Amino acid sequence: KVERKTVFQQAPLLYDLTALQKDCNIHHDLSADKTLSIAQSLYEKKLVSYPRTGSRYIPEDVMAHVPALLEKVISMPWFREYGRTFDLSGLNTRSVDATKVTDHHAVIPTRNLQNADLSGLPVGERMILELVALRLLCAVAEPHTYSETAVTVECAGAAFTTKGKTVKRPGWRALDAAYRAALKNAEPDKETEDKALPDGGRLPELSEGQTLPLSGATVKEGKTSPPKHFTEDTLLSAMETAGKDDMPEDAERQGLGTP
Repeated sequence: KVERKTVFQQAPLLYDLTALQKDCNIHHDLSADKTLSIAQSLYEKKLVSYPRTGSRYIPEDVMAHVPALLEKVISMPWFREYGRTFDLSGLNTRSVDATKVTDHHAVIPTRNLQNADLSGLPVGERMILELVALRLLCAVAEPHTYSETAVTVECAGAAFTTKGKTVKRPGWRALDAAYRAALKNAEPDKETEDKALPDGGRLPELSEGQTLPLSGATVKEGKTSPPKHFTEDTLLSAMETAGKDDMPEDAERQGLGTP
């Protein structure tokens, strides 16, 4: 049995404080307190918007300034390579929703980037400003599109399944992957990596009813692993959503924690 479908993976939302703290912990091993301190310093230098926000959206009037802001972002030293291929027409508006903006909108760079001396910023501030600018680029980029093929093969009365992916349009993931690759301790993207298949998860051309030769069979034994210790990244998520299962569906916020 062979099933094929096209999957559209939407761009990520913009940063609120917690999402920024998580990524800074994952990519740069910064604590939540340190991230907030550096983001506050960038805010005081008028390079990013107010960081103490629980919203990942911007209103329409802020979106109106985003095309001009993006021109400044892709002229930054870190993003000039992206700028040659980035399409400023038809921007993704998934993060635009005034009804989901609280006291402050999502964390984004400001229009002061163009005249700022970015080379003079401390290392921590450069890293966080780069992440915030990258997230803006990703958030307005087109979806990541791929075709997914699911195959079920019957052998000796048992069913075996596997899946393969073929990227049609890399979209926002091209930006994200380029950033990850630039990090010294870059790790593979677990969402797109398919360990079961060689050649990047691609399957050969298969058709329903086809008979395949059996190349071999092995039985593997393993042991389950205990839950991993909390990192600051996973602890932030756990605190933000603590108690959400015990809250009514119409509650304003699902969970006890706030950014």
